[in-house]
Amino acid sequence: MQRGSGGDFQGSHSAVQGEGLNMNATRQTILVVDDQPGTRRLVAYSLQKAGYRVVTAVNGKDALERCCGFRPDLILCDIMMPEMNGLEFREKLLAHETLRNVPFVFLSARAQTDEVLAARKLDPMGYITKPVEPAKIVETVKRCLE
Repeated sequence: MQRGSGGDFQGSHSAVQGEGLNMNATRQTILVVDDQPGTRRLVAYSLQKAGYRVVTAVNGKDALERCCGFRPDLILCDIMMPEMNGLEFREKLLAHETLRNVPFVFLSARAQTDEVLAARKLDPMGYITKPVEPAKIVETVKRCLE
């Protein structure tokens, strides 16, 4: 599996940058995309505590702009978001030569069959239903980056 450079991105939504990181961790960078501030904070905090760098975005459009500045090691992305939803964002990534192989995991409050089927057609490495459990997020990220 291809992995990114793991570089930092200094953007307005990259509030969690590395303070208090477990220095034995791999320091890989995870892009967390969700329009709900509480979910973004919970996921970012859980991943930071596990030793990852975290960059956040509020929707697919914001995330796509952030990906122009760096290549994340993994993307965790909500599906239902304004401006550009997670399915549209994933489609854009798949069309992008340098980003199509970034491991991608969907997060969604909706576990309806149509949504799951649409998401699976876009070849994600995982699909996590909300409410998110911090341990499950960290476990999924570790598994996808192995």
